[in-house]
Formats: sequence, C-alpha cells, structure tokens
Amino acid sequence: MKVIVTAFLFVSLFANTAFSQVVSGVVLDSATQQPLAYVHIGVLDKNMGVISRDDGTFKIDLSEAGSQDELTFSSVGYHTQHIPQSSWRSAPLKVYLSPRAFTLREVVVEDSRLSDPIKLGRYQPTKTTSGQSGLQNFGWGGEWGVRIFNDGQTYRVTDINFHTRFNTMDSVLFRINVYDVKNDLPDTSLLQQELFIKSYKRDKWITRDVTSRQLIVDQDIIVTFEVIQLWRSDTGNNALFFTHGKGYDRGEAYTRASSLAPWKKEGIPITLYLTAEGHLAE
Repeated sequence: MKVIVTAFLFVSLFANTAFSQVVSGVVLDSATQQPLAYVHIGVLDKNMGVISRDDGTFKIDLSEAGSQDELTFSSVGYHTQHIPQSSWRSAPLKVYLSPRAFTLREVVVEDSRLSDPIKLGRYQPTKTTSGQSGLQNFGWGGEWGVRIFNDGQTYRVTDINFHTRFNTMDSVLFRINVYDVKNDLPDTSLLQQELFIKSYKRDKWITRDVTSRQLIVDQDIIVTFEVIQLWRSDTGNNALFFTHGKGYDRGEAYTRASSLAPWKKEGIPITLYLTAEGHLAE
C-alpha cells in the first residue's frame, strides 16, 4: 500500500499553533443570540484561518495579517461579516451573524422521468492514502474536493460519498460543501443549510444522504469535505488517512489549507463522488 503523509496540508488543519498575536471571541446568531458552531473565520486568501468551536468561541493568530486586512466570518445560511483591523484590539470580540433569506431557483425534475442512479466523481478507491496521526480536537477549515463537470443534464443528488483508509479515533465530524465554479475555482456555496456527517472508528465509506435537501444540479460544481471536530481515542495513535481515488478522469482535485485560505487546483485526488438521478428528455 502506498502511503503519503502530506505534512503541510494536514499540519495546517490539525496541529496546535503557537499563537503570538491572538484575537479571541465568540460568534452568535443575531436573531437568537445563540452561539454559532463551526463558522469559517480568517483573512481572505491568506492561510491563517480557523473555525469557531462547538460553543461559538474562537482564537486566531493574526500576526501575519496586513494593515488593510479584514477578519471575515462566513457560514452557510448567514450573511458574511467583515471586521476591520481597527476593531480587533477590542478583543475578546462578540460577532453577530444575521440569518440570510434565500430565493429558490426553480428547477423541476419529475420523478417519473428520472434515470437510474449514476456515480459522478472519483468513485474507485486506490491503495494510495494521505493523512496524519496524533491529531488534535478541531480542524482549521481546510477542505479537499473534486470538480464534477456537467454535460448539459439536470441531476437530483441523492447522496455524497468519500472514503477513509484509516480512522482510529472514536469519531470524527465532517462538513460537506457544494460550490459553484467561477474562474475555474470554488466560488459560492449552493447549500442553504450546513451538511454534516459523523463517522466512527474504522469506518471506510462515509455517506451523507441528501435526498431531503432537493439538491438539483444543472451546472459544474465542486464538492468538498472538511474535518470539523475529532473525538480522540484513549488508546492508539489517533490516525486519520484518506484514500486517493480514480474512475473519473475529469475529476480535478482542489484543496485549501484553512478557512478562507486561497484555493489550489492541485493536491490530493481524494476518493469522493455523488450519486445522482438524471432527468430524461421527453
């Protein structure tokens, strides 16, 4: 078995950082005043991002930020918030995100005219893996993904799948993201609500059923996943390794190392695919 430890990517996601200029605070829903978990927090296009924890709190090292940089808070279902550097010194920050109203795009897919399910993406696991052991309790908002090219069809997505080779922790919480494509990179989320899935020790295939979400796709998309929270085992080395995939020659790989870091059209060709039903022409 070929094993690749991609140190830069995984250390960026999981290792503890020695904070030098730390901004801390909490993210709250402006309507309910409740804490917001797992919000993407960072400086746009710079690798210094984090996510808020399950109680809405966060800490971020901004020692590499420029004088004109803004601290950005982004979460599906909420308006993005930008905090100028002049306000960072009032830490700890209390950041309120406002719920966002969505206008649904009308795309009709009739059940009676759906094709048999098809797999779109890298659906064949190989023997090559990437990962790390000795992981910490929270991720940093880094993502791995695959581009799904559209051939002029309209699809209804029924599930999203990816593959882990080793997972020796008690459990791991993942977030799945679906983006449209702009300038050949992920752009705006197509989701109206967050997509989470929890896996358990030694799970291989991680499958998130999205039938109830009515996720209709008629364009190129980029599907990604990220590690959110990890519940470490009392025994073992707490390893998490993902499987490289094949079976879809057009499935370009995308990564980013932390929340709001720049996207890279390269990296791990992860095993990730979606199952979809296509609309049959009359």
